Amino acid sequence: MMNNRLFSTSLVLLAFTLILFSCHKEEYSPIPATTQQCGILISFSDGNNKSLLESSEFVAGISTFGNESQTQLPHTVRNINGKLYLSLVADLPDEKNMKFSGDQRQATAMTEISLKVKKQKITLKCYFKYRDDSKPPMPTASKTSIILESITLDRKTIKRNGKTVIGGNLVFPLQIDSKGNLH
Repeated sequence: MMNNRLFSTSLVLLAFTLILFSCHKEEYSPIPATTQQCGILISFSDGNNKSLLESSEFVAGISTFGNESQTQLPHTVRNINGKLYLSLVADLPDEKNMKFSGDQRQATAMTEISLKVKKQKITLKCYFKYRDDSKPPMPTASKTSIILESITLDRKTIKRNGKTVIGGNLVFPLQIDSKGNLH
């Protein structure tokens, strides 16, 4: 009788352990690379083109969440040449989600940022390009880079070019209409 209880208890513990370890999620592992060009500057304006970031109440209602890393992304308001921007670093892609070229020296990836402004929630899609200029056999982080190439919201896409970049950061303008919807 004692052996049956011990055996039953051991079996339950073994099953519990197997279930516990099978539910374990893989860790988020962004690709090691220089990230100087992964910043985002978001401007918010109303229908009259007035910056909404002047209101501390408006700023307090903003949250940014990285869907890839599953973490809140820190953000601040920055004044650049007299214009206010919400500044944050894009959620970097996980190494396992990168689409590499045949020689493994270039890759592309996409991540999403959930941006909440009060009760309105939108998803920004961030598209990246990775490049490895190091010499084989070992990639060196100082010779690899990942660049935020574009951001998309619905059908609106802002691509990296001379007019859409400030200090290496991609600028993404958002407007809030009279109903509180972000565009």
